[in-house]
Formats: sequence, structure tokens, C-alpha cells
Amino acid sequence: MRLVRHLLVAVLLVAAAACGGGADSDGRAADTANRTPAPTGISDDDPGCRYIVAGNGARATNPGGQVSFLTTAAAENFACYDKVTFTYLQDEEAVPTPTSVPPDTSVAVTCTPAYTVEYREAPFGLLRPDGEPVSTSTAGFDDARAVLYVEMAPAIGVSTNGANPELAYPGGLRLVFEASAMHHINIVEWVKNLPEGEQIPVPTTLPGVEPLPQRVVWLIGMDRKRPFTVDCLNGSPSRINILIMR
Repeated sequence: MRLVRHLLVAVLLVAAAACGGGADSDGRAADTANRTPAPTGISDDDPGCRYIVAGNGARATNPGGQVSFLTTAAAENFACYDKVTFTYLQDEEAVPTPTSVPPDTSVAVTCTPAYTVEYREAPFGLLRPDGEPVSTSTAGFDDARAVLYVEMAPAIGVSTNGANPELAYPGGLRLVFEASAMHHINIVEWVKNLPEGEQIPVPTTLPGVEPLPQRVVWLIGMDRKRPFTVDCLNGSPSRINILIMR
């Protein structure tokens, strides 16, 4: 009878171990369900985000190409990034801007307009001829603890364009968006008053004088530095997308 009791206890212990799962090397119960890898297919929660290559270093393309006109700018959020998009059109009837420096045709133009996007501290390299910084809302915005400087050239941003209204940027100096929906962005500002002055549709060029640089500058303020990347859809319209990772 004692032997039967011992055998019965052994059987019960084996059954209990089988139902309760094993244990890892630290003696903790092993949860086999949680160790199963999650599906890796693209879904609403992961719309291909794992394929985005981002970092904190500057992103830039080769300068060149025909001058482009900023027509729209927008900021919106997605599952794993905030996105700021700048849309440009070209004036198909415009005469190329004269310059004393011939364009370098050996360098491929990868985006029109070209862009430079990088983290900068105030005053973001924007100094007037007298050495004083250009006034910006972003520089005094306490919540903008990290700022992406975005420069696009050759490009023009104008609020009105009587001859070609479709080439005008109708927006204001700051983009309107639902800040609470954004992951990190809290201000997006157009720097209209650049050190060289506000851009005009047709720059005046004097003989022997280099034309003023044609560029559009925006500042993207965030709560902290985050990896980012930039992509460009070339053409007319062309779009420059800045993705700031969650």
C-alpha cells in the first residue's frame, strides 16, 4: 500500500508540472505564449515603419535645378512618425535666372528644390548684415527644445503672386495643426524675413552682381531630438517630406 501511495504522488507531481509550465534558469515560470514572436507583416500599427532608415545627422541633396515656388506646407502625424510636407511648383514659362557661375552639370540634381535639413541651435545661422539674429518665434518658444533647420533652394516663398496665383504660398508664418496629436512637433515656422530680405518672384540682377540666393527656410521645433529622414518626390509638383520618428 505504501508503494502505491508513493507512485500516486509521483504521478500527480508530473501532471502538475506539465500543466503549470516549465521554469527558466532563474527559477521564474516560463511564459511560452509571450515568447512567441509577434507577426511582422505591415499593419495599421506598423505601416512599414521598421524599414525607415533615420538618424540625427544632417540630410542634404545636390544643389541645382530650376527655381521652385512653395505652394503648400502641412504637418500631420502617423503611427510612428510626425511628417512635414512642402509642395512646390515650377513656373514653366520662367526665364532661367542669370548667374555669373555656370551650373555644374557633372553633379546630378536629385531633388528640385534641393534641401538641407539638420539640427541647429538658435539663431540657426540666420544673422542680419549688422550681426544681429533674425527674429523667429521658434527661438523664443520654450517647448521647442530641439529645432530642425530646413532650407530649400533654389526656391521662393511668397504670400501673393498676382501674375501666377497658383505659384503663391497662401499660408501663414506658422502651420496650424493639432499639437496634442503630434508625437514630438510643437511648432513649424516659415522664416519669411531672411537676412537677404524677403524673396520676390523675379530677382533683380545687376551686371556684375551675383543674384541674391533664392531659398526658403523653415524651422521645426520639437520637445526633444529624434531621428529623422527626408524623401523627395521630384517633378512639378514636387514634394519634400520630413519624417520625424516617434
